[in-house]
Amino acid sequence: MKSSEVDVIIPVFNGERFLAEALRSVQQQTFPVAQIIIADDGSTDGTRQVAAGFMANDERITYLKLPHAGVSAARNAGIAASSAPFIAFLDADDIWLPEKLELQIQAFEQGGPEIGFVHSSYFYINQHGESIPDMLIFEPKQRGDIFMPLLLEGYVLSGSASSVMVRREVLDKAGHFDERLFHGEDWDLWIRLARISKVDFTPEAVVGIRVHDQSAQRRPQADREIQFFNQQLLVYAKWEELIEHDHRLKESLRNRACNLALPLLRRPWRAQHFYRQMAASESRLARSIFSGPAHFWSNIFLRVLRYIWWRTKRWVGMNDQ
Repeated sequence: MKSSEVDVIIPVFNGERFLAEALRSVQQQTFPVAQIIIADDGSTDGTRQVAAGFMANDERITYLKLPHAGVSAARNAGIAASSAPFIAFLDADDIWLPEKLELQIQAFEQGGPEIGFVHSSYFYINQHGESIPDMLIFEPKQRGDIFMPLLLEGYVLSGSASSVMVRREVLDKAGHFDERLFHGEDWDLWIRLARISKVDFTPEAVVGIRVHDQSAQRRPQADREIQFFNQQLLVYAKWEELIEHDHRLKESLRNRACNLALPLLRRPWRAQHFYRQMAASESRLARSIFSGPAHFWSNIFLRVLRYIWWRTKRWVGMNDQ
């Protein structure tokens, strides 16, 4: 392939702290790219000035000043501005190692036209760009048809959006990022891509995912899990004809909903609000997780009773010793 065949899209919101490092990691690729499109999602900091400094010395860089509408809208604006037959995504606080694109291009060439997208393994870095060795890594494992593993089996696409390079014609056919989603928008797109194409990966850890005070990994865990669960139900709504009769999935969602509701019991109105969100969902699957509020609360209290019974047995056993 030629360098004119890959565009890079970098969505950014108030990312002046890390944008320069992300841009330099693209410029240092052993496989040079055609365009570097910075999609500025309404930043109010010095993001524009950082971009302007790089644009003065690199004619490949395009800067899009956009109203604040979320990362999906920013990525979609970048896609609309791109023209290359392959697109790679990089979040503004992440980085690539120099061989990242070259390894992925090789995977596309070896896999042939049936490969719609390629991702990579990754590592974590802190705000100073230093490696964080003790965080859990989901190594890439599955090639080929991963539609059902992505949709139903909890398979995690290694490296998130910053690791993905996609064939443009497949992306256009699958549709772009769903701008209704603010959690799991990348998972939703990977499912749609996997439905119409096959996937490959490069096992080398060539993507640095940054963990800092504003990153997704630092959001409060309980709130993040509930938000992701609600957004996950919107994704499932797109595939109801395939999954609405999957009793294992429904039971799994019911168990997960109960586990998410348990920490809310100190403020029961929050648990009730969580139930009402499911009951009012546009997804038939979401509405069918519980048959009504009595079913929801009975499942919650059953789990509370099981926990009390477990703690009692443990306490009695410790005293007997």
